[in-house]
Amino acid sequence: MERLDGVELVLLDLDGTVYEGSRPVPGAAAAVGRLREAGLAVRFVTNTDSVTQEALVERLGRLGLPAAAGEVLTPVALADRLFAARPGSRVLAVASPAIRELLARHLAGPGERPTAVLLCDPSYGATYAELDAAFRAVRAGAELIASQVARVARRDDGEHLDTGGWVRLLEYATGVRARVLGKPSPEFFRLAVDAAGVPPERALAVGDDLGADVAGARAAGARAVLVRTGKGAEPPPEQAGADPDAVIDSVADLPALLGIV
Repeated sequence: MERLDGVELVLLDLDGTVYEGSRPVPGAAAAVGRLREAGLAVRFVTNTDSVTQEALVERLGRLGLPAAAGEVLTPVALADRLFAARPGSRVLAVASPAIRELLARHLAGPGERPTAVLLCDPSYGATYAELDAAFRAVRAGAELIASQVARVARRDDGEHLDTGGWVRLLEYATGVRARVLGKPSPEFFRLAVDAAGVPPERALAVGDDLGADVAGARAAGARAVLVRTGKGAEPPPEQAGADPDAVIDSVADLPALLGIV
């Protein structure tokens, strides 16, 4: 395995890379610890759009991966920043109660016309009425924003419908293309890189999804490694988007790839 040199920042995907469902990937905590001991900056970049950054920090802590809220980037966190930078934003959020509470200051109230629709993970129990309200708001001129567009979510009991199916449904019905905040959006990766103060060419994204993790990172000017856990254990899709700089069995092998012994 050829070593990757010159890495200062590691951008780690979560589900499928650091953990799978509720189970940690063996050796993940030890690997992250070794990266940090070697002086590398570590950030967690995830498309998780059903819980807050704080909830993810708690989950990582339970898995032996201590992290600060500022070290975890989600599409919802990016949405919060986006709406805060737009005075007067009034948002209709098709999202879990925890996400709506996080975005409460931006949400459209009764009788207010939404300026944007944010579509997130529907697994909280999203209804036809909520989706229809989003459809009507977009048809009336609201911007359609998607947290992410993954087709399949994997949990302990198998595969489930993810946010992407709902996004494509609304795009089809409204005739409007959604702005995507999460991976594979290069904007998502650039935000993480810029916040760490590291040039993109010194950043390395590690994930299990060729389209979201590898293609997105490469489009942002970073390097990327595919792990064979999670989605990475499956045959690649016909149009994955990019080739990784390296492929490893799991994140546990990352220190060796970077020459950390």
